[in-house]
Formats: sequence, C-alpha cells, structure tokens
Amino acid sequence: MVLAVCVVGLAVLGLTPSLAWIPEVPLLSVTFLVPVAACAVAGYRAGRRTRSPTAGAIAGAVCGAIGGLAGGLAYVALGKSVLNVLIGTFAGMAGGAAVGALAARVRRRAVTPGGE
Repeated sequence: MVLAVCVVGLAVLGLTPSLAWIPEVPLLSVTFLVPVAACAVAGYRAGRRTRSPTAGAIAGAVCGAIGGLAGGLAYVALGKSVLNVLIGTFAGMAGGAAVGALAARVRRRAVTPGGE
C-alpha cells in the first residue's frame, strides 16, 4: 500500500507539466529506489519467515505487481496509454520477483553457516 501511494505520487510529480521545474535526476533516482527497496524488504521478510528464496520471489513479485499496477493507473489518469497498466504490472512483477528472491537469498546466507 505504501509503495502504491509513493508510485502514484512520483508519477504525478514526474508527469504534471506545471511541475516540470523539479530536477529529473533526483526524481528518477527516487522513482527507481522506492520500488526496489519495497520489493527487497518484502522478499527479505518472506525469506526470514520461510527460509526460502522462492517465498521471497513470490512476495517481491506481489509487491512489484502492486507498484507497477499503481504506476500504470497513474499514467492512464494523466492521459497516457492504457497499455501502461499491463506493462507496469508485468514489469513490476518480474523485477519484484528478482529483487525479492535476491533479498531472501541474502537473508538465508546471513543466518545460515556456509550459506546453505
């Protein structure tokens, strides 16, 4: 939920013509880092509970899909193509799964001697 609110807010900041004075580099950095951090936290927590990278991938995928869906809907609300909803959802799911699995794997190595 927090990710969706952040993504919508960042989409509005980045796409509204009257807010064109906002520098792009910090905006793009935050736009990239917020979803990655959210998916990593979801994957890390799932990995901590189950000790499985698969659970981290699933948690990250769900988190990424929610963020991608929210971003796609924000784009549509601001006059962009409806295709952004589909692309955002699937791109968020794929990226979230990768980040979530990696975070769960890091968690597993941190608590298990030898990483296995």
